[in-house]
Amino acid sequence: MRQRAAAELAAACATAGRLWPPTGGPLTDLAGTAADLVGRDRDIMGRSHRWAVTVELAEVADHCARLGRRLLPQAAAPELATVRESAVAVERIAQTEPPTAIGAVMLDRLVPMPGDPLAAAQLTVLDASGALAAAIDRAQGSNEFTLRDFRAAVAAAEITSRSAATVTAVATGNDAGPLLVTGLAWQLAGRASTVFDDGRRTRSTDPHGVVPWALTFVGYLRAQAAFDTDIGALRDRDDLAAVAGRMQQVTSQLPVLADQLTAAVDRWSRTGQLYANARDLPPMDNMPDDRVAAVIAGRHVQAHGSDFDRLRQVVGRAAELSTGLADALHRATAAGPPAQRHRAHLYAQATRAPGAPERLLDHAQAVHRDITTIRPPHQVARTPPPSG
Repeated sequence: MRQRAAAELAAACATAGRLWPPTGGPLTDLAGTAADLVGRDRDIMGRSHRWAVTVELAEVADHCARLGRRLLPQAAAPELATVRESAVAVERIAQTEPPTAIGAVMLDRLVPMPGDPLAAAQLTVLDASGALAAAIDRAQGSNEFTLRDFRAAVAAAEITSRSAATVTAVATGNDAGPLLVTGLAWQLAGRASTVFDDGRRTRSTDPHGVVPWALTFVGYLRAQAAFDTDIGALRDRDDLAAVAGRMQQVTSQLPVLADQLTAAVDRWSRTGQLYANARDLPPMDNMPDDRVAAVIAGRHVQAHGSDFDRLRQVVGRAAELSTGLADALHRATAAGPPAQRHRAHLYAQATRAPGAPERLLDHAQAVHRDITTIRPPHQVARTPPPSG
């Protein structure tokens, strides 16, 4: 039903678009930019992302058609009435099947400003956040996203989460302990990745790569937002409201980052680009003889498929906890207008959904269990994978 309604709205918009001469203008330029951004992200968009984008575009189409009716007599442009009817059909479905908070991440992807991470004094922490996301997209698009890149992005997410938890605690007067579990979840994701090895020993020198932008982002987080986790020091700051506002914007990008990292894990599981000691991988049903032999001998094997289930699971937990943390920070800074309307609305919607608090609590308890059972990084076998 959703697909049919979206296709009918698209056809109606295309028909209505032919009513105007192709002279261009600010509105059409803006629409074209939005279409390009959606198209560029199509490779990492799942069904929930596409539905969230469709619902938002339906609202825009309805608004544009309503404005168009003011310019033309109703009898002269029945196509605009068809657009509005189709948009209403999409919006009606959205009332019973609203976009998820994770799906709506696609609505708030930052467009980074051009700049060099080694000389970017004019940029803001939000610019750096967008540039980091863009660097990850470029690396994934060229199949050059490495484990080092993954861990740098995870570390940036962990630092952001810890800072956001502290700011939220100061802004609300509540205990920071429950909020800090999001940072622990990201830390766990980094630890879980140490099981794997991509065989790369040389470090990237690309100044526009993921690692340089992760370092730049953390530097701007320290300088412009709140890097300090000292609650007392934060409470004494005169610019706490401004700090909370900037932290709110950056924290809203954590689900975007988690989505990108999940896509990277899914790609690795399909391509078999990573290696791991067979003893460190999850047990398998009906384990093949060659895997049994590798476990006994302690050899490295090519990791694929279900070998990545644990890493995918811990990134997913971090993503959901990040959504909850972002919602808490949005509510703590509710005095001003939300920096990202879509995220703020959907965070609130997600936390009001039945079972949402229990689900987040389950994730937090799972992270606590994992932290106490996961093998520390220094205990992970680091024998290099075979070169053949």
